[in-house]
Order: sequence, then structure tokens, then C-alpha cells
Amino acid sequence: MIFGKKSWIRFYSLEPAVVDLFPIVPAGTLHRTWRQPEIKKKKCPFSGLSSSSNCPAITTFSSLGYVVVAPADFIIKTDGDGVSFNWQTNCIFTKGMNGYIASHDEAQTVPILDDPDNTLKTIIKIETPWRVKASDDVVLLQTPVHYMNENRFSVATGILDPKFAHVVNVQMFWKVLNGETVIKAGTPLAQYIPMSRKYLSPKNFDLIVDKAGKIEYDLEESFQYANTANILKYDSIQNRINRVTRVLNSYRNKNNKL
Repeated sequence: MIFGKKSWIRFYSLEPAVVDLFPIVPAGTLHRTWRQPEIKKKKCPFSGLSSSSNCPAITTFSSLGYVVVAPADFIIKTDGDGVSFNWQTNCIFTKGMNGYIASHDEAQTVPILDDPDNTLKTIIKIETPWRVKASDDVVLLQTPVHYMNENRFSVATGILDPKFAHVVNVQMFWKVLNGETVIKAGTPLAQYIPMSRKYLSPKNFDLIVDKAGKIEYDLEESFQYANTANILKYDSIQNRINRVTRVLNSYRNKNNKL
């Protein structure tokens, strides 16, 4: 492999067919049903924008990094006891692995659950055939695939560091406590967002926590003015972003530690 000076990431699968049928995909290519025209009329929860579909905070985050999808169908069956589950699949991965579905027991799982009454007390672990390499300056933030209207499961958030681990496994917090659930191949499971290794250490940042001064109050006034100076009906999201950016840049030049 020959790489340039840019940071790089390589995902590779021990099962070649997975690359052909259910590859890792850029996060921004996922289809989200709430973007349909009949839903776009809803107001964005941030800044009063015309639609969630063009909210910068949501759109930007949704496009970050890459998404691992289920490489094969699997079924999870729970019986209401809140702990146990059974699984079924037609596909068992054997190259470097011992199967497809594994778990972390109750003792490992319960201490990290935010809502133990509504989450299976056993983590369901998806052992994928994917592996990862990256340049030394890169780590990957693993998160759930947000804004997918997925209520059957979530996944653990954490750091995958290719310097110390190369296996891409997905730890699932299961929400269906009594029933049979089919997860189809291609279902988005986890999002992997590249970030600089230096961001792992708080020593690389100067943290300032203090009261607002005159510059900050002036900035706030100009910011609010930029958001209200134009009539929303005849405005566009890009124009609003442009105005706000001009304001932020102007005050950033006045105080480089805004």
C-alpha cells in the first residue's frame, strides 16, 4: 500500500462478498425517511430553520465518517426476562471469527446502561468480518447512527483506536425485551467518525470558562440581528449561514479566543 501525506483509513473485509453486497458506506449517503417531502414541513429544533432536513447541526453530523451495516440477516429473540436472548442466522463467518453473534453478560452490561428497565441487560455483540487500519494520527469515534428512527437497538459509544485494535465489532443495547426481531442485511449499525489522535488528550487544549465581556455581548446582538433581519419566507438557509459566518468571523478577528 502506498499512501500520500494525507491521513488515511482502510476498512477491509475477511469475507470478500461482503464488500460487493453490504460494504461500509459514507454516512452522508444513508437514506433517512424523515427527509421525505411530507415530513419536511416540520420545524427544525435548532434556530427556527425551515426544516430538520436542512438543519446544519443535523446535516453535518449525519454526513460525518462511515457506517457499518449488517453484513447478513439475523434474528434476535427475547422472552421478557430482560436478560436472555437467542439468535438465528443463515450466515456464519469463519475466517478469523467463530460466528456472527456474541454477547457481553449482565455483570458487564448493567453498570453502563442508561435505562436498565427498558434495555436488555445483556449486550448483543455483532462480530463483523470488517477490520480497519489507519495512519497513526487517526482514531475512530464509534457512535449510534443517529436520526435513523431506529428504536430496536442502539450501540455503544467509544473510541476504536487502530493502533491497538483492528477488529470492527458492534456492541448493541437491545430495546425489544419480548419478541422476535429481524435485522436485515444492510441495516445501518454503527457510525465511525475519524478524528485526530491529539484530540484524545485534554492537555492539547486551552480551556477558558469565564463571564461574557463587551465583545461577547456585541457578538450576541449582531448574531441575533443576522437571524432576524430577513423575512424567513423570502430567505434561504445558505443566506442565513453566510450572514452568521460574517458576524462570527468579524468578532473572531477582534478576539481570537471567542
